[in-house]
Amino acid sequence: MANKDQPARKPLRQRVSDRKLGIKEVRPLSVRKKRVLRVAVLFLTALQYSGLLFLLLSLGGIVTENYEIHNMQLLTLYCAMFLVGRFGLMIIKSVFMFR
Repeated sequence: MANKDQPARKPLRQRVSDRKLGIKEVRPLSVRKKRVLRVAVLFLTALQYSGLLFLLLSLGGIVTENYEIHNMQLLTLYCAMFLVGRFGLMIIKSVFMFR
């Protein structure tokens, strides 16, 4: 019995010629994976921009206090927030580029 969710296969000649040309057949993402990916991208984007905003605000505080750094751990946390968000988005984009 054929499964109704699967599309009809291409003829063998077409598949062989596509393979020789380097054309890959990409399976569509499921609804659940799309939703998880959308939430992950939204979370990483929010993390990146909030880390950048906090870094800019703390830089303003450092400048107004004659360049004295009072809490280095907060600066490290803000940098980590920005970098995790940025590199997470880069990894997601690169995975889907070479898919």
